[in-house]
Amino acid sequence: PRSTLFPYTTLFRSTTRAHAGRVAVRVDNAAMTYRALDEASARVAGLLRERGLAPGDRVGIMMPNVAEVPVVYYGVLRAGGVVVPMNPLLKAREVAYYLGDSGAGLIFAWHTFADAARGGAEQAGAEPIVVDPITFPDLLALATPDFPVVDTADEDTAVILYTSGTTGQPKGAELTHGNLISNTEVSCTDIVQAGPDDVIFGGLPLFHVFGQTVALNVAVAAGACLTLLPRFDAGHALQIIAGHGVTVFEGMPTMYVALLHRPDRADVDTSALRMCISGGAALPVEVLRGFEAAYG
Repeated sequence: PRSTLFPYTTLFRSTTRAHAGRVAVRVDNAAMTYRALDEASARVAGLLRERGLAPGDRVGIMMPNVAEVPVVYYGVLRAGGVVVPMNPLLKAREVAYYLGDSGAGLIFAWHTFADAARGGAEQAGAEPIVVDPITFPDLLALATPDFPVVDTADEDTAVILYTSGTTGQPKGAELTHGNLISNTEVSCTDIVQAGPDDVIFGGLPLFHVFGQTVALNVAVAAGACLTLLPRFDAGHALQIIAGHGVTVFEGMPTMYVALLHRPDRADVDTSALRMCISGGAALPVEVLRGFEAAYG
């Protein structure tokens, strides 16, 4: 049996020690090493401590696939908080529901979605923290980094993921630190077989369990590079696959269809790919066969 005092963030810190100088996250030409991600997330933890966060407190994250997502995600976890990932396209009343239902008192929101986040936070009595590439680094620079990881048990909640709400109000599914560890280990070791030389395509939304587990957490567990695409576009995706030497592609069936129908696909070097994973819905057999034929 595992230790009962093994927060998921311990895995992140061990990766940082082993691969500090390696690139953890890329967004086009910008890159962040594991050392930089460790310090930035420690500053988020310090910021949260200064704002009175206690272990077990919920924190919303409402952002597209940008480098600030892992910074805040691991910052919340290392402070002992609970991450509540949210679709950045939510309206203010939906934001208010997610915050109120989860009990989140803080929400980190990407600047282009700040109006809905502020409106929902006001309704729910929560504090919004607007994240943008200019002012957010300055905010973190003022915070004292909190490097130690708060002790949490395997059964303590780490993340609350909400259902789609197709038959009623969305319901929060709680993932514990033990869940994150076991899900990541199975995905990393048995499915992806990821290593530090891998480059994992991060086009799946990180607020969804597929992208969060099999892309973000697997990359960090393996010391691999996660290359992010904030909004999926097949042409941009092919540029990233070729330019960043992507070895593991993860997508939903619609992404495979879009890549399959790119007229310029033969002109792009995708030879670094060693594995492609589909999820979120059933992949039609004709798409599977067509993609294998087109991309090898």
